[in-house]
Amino acid sequence: MTEQLAGFKSADIVFTDGKTLTDVTVGIYPGWIRIQTESANQFHPRERIDRIQSNR
Repeated sequence: MTEQLAGFKSADIVFTDGKTLTDVTVGIYPGWIRIQTESANQFHPRERIDRIQSNR
């Protein structure tokens, strides 16, 4: 795995298909986004993500 470029402890994600996830932990890597929820650790290609909004 390459080095993480950025991360957010609490963020909302909007996918290009309109699906949303709220209050998740996000890691941004070259070409990939890691999304952690209470029950899962998922990787998605950056092209599938429309928006990431931090909830600081």
